[in-house]
Amino acid sequence: EHKQVILKNYASSHTGVARDRLVEPFGFTTNYVQVWCYEPESGLNKLFNTSRIASIEVLNEDWQFAEEHREGKIDIFRINGFEQKRVQVELGMIAHNLLIEEYPLATRDLTQIDKNHWLLDTMVCDYVGIGRFVIGLMNDIRILTPEFEKYITTTVNGMYERCNKISNK
Repeated sequence: EHKQVILKNYASSHTGVARDRLVEPFGFTTNYVQVWCYEPESGLNKLFNTSRIASIEVLNEDWQFAEEHREGKIDIFRINGFEQKRVQVELGMIAHNLLIEEYPLATRDLTQIDKNHWLLDTMVCDYVGIGRFVIGLMNDIRILTPEFEKYITTTVNGMYERCNKISNK
C-alpha cells in the first residue's frame, strides 16, 4: 500500500536489541522469509527477517523515501549487501555434502574437480557467512582466494587470542 509501518519489537541479531523500527517496506524475498525495507533512522535499505517481527503497525503516512528504495543482493550463505566479492575454495567430501545440504543454492556454483573434491566459485556479500562455514570445516577446505584467506587468518587468530585471555583469568 506504499505506507510506512512500524515493525513492533523487532529482535535484531546485529545489535542484540528488540525494539520498534519505523520502515518503508517495498519487497519480499522468496517465501516471505525476509522483507526489504528502507529505514529512515539509519538512511539504509535493509532486510528484516519476518520471524523476528512481533507485530506490524501500518501507519497512515505514505512512503517519504521511495527514491531511496533499493534491493540488494543475497548470497548463497543468506548474507545480504549491495556489493559482492568473488571467493574460491576447494571442498572435500564432507564440506561438499554439508554445503549442499545446508545451502542448496550453492549447487549452481560448484564444479567437480575429481571423485572427492569440488570447486566452489561464488560471489559473496560479506566474508562472515562463508567464513563461519569454512572455520567449522577447516580440515576439509582449501582456500584459494588470498583476500578471503587473510580474513580467515585474522578471524581465527582473534578467536585464539580471546580464548587465551579467558583461560588465563
